[in-house]
Amino acid sequence: MRRALSLLLPMLLFGAAGCEGDSTGPTPPAYEDIDGTYAGVMAGTSQGISANLLFGFTIGQTDGDITGSWSFTGKLNDGNTSMDVTGTGSLEGTVTSGHDPSLNFKIKTSTCPDYEATFSGDYDSDTHRLTVRGPVEFFNYQTCDVGLTYQATIVLDG
Repeated sequence: MRRALSLLLPMLLFGAAGCEGDSTGPTPPAYEDIDGTYAGVMAGTSQGISANLLFGFTIGQTDGDITGSWSFTGKLNDGNTSMDVTGTGSLEGTVTSGHDPSLNFKIKTSTCPDYEATFSGDYDSDTHRLTVRGPVEFFNYQTCDVGLTYQATIVLDG
């Protein structure tokens, strides 16, 4: 009996050591706080038309979900004529957990309710800089047909 008890005691102690910790389950992932307002310039040329645009993003975040708004204002120029342009809309997507997370989101505009474009990007946790990649498109507001597309990388400071 003494031998059985001496074998059982280490097993009970080992079993108790394995039960340490929080009984509510695994720790949820930690998300970098990317809430905020960001601004940056997009410049490029497509089909012989140069664009110089100031972009703004306002992002709200709940864990890995992001929502918010976007806007731009600027000029398009074909070498002869310059035209003022503006755009606004909403954004919705996700952000990964951890330091320097990546994000994916879709943008929409109320001008053309069926229109959406997909962007991806990265957040630099140290500089609070957001780099996004995706199509910046201009379309006829009556027909919503896309007439001009810039494949853009936009660096925005927060």
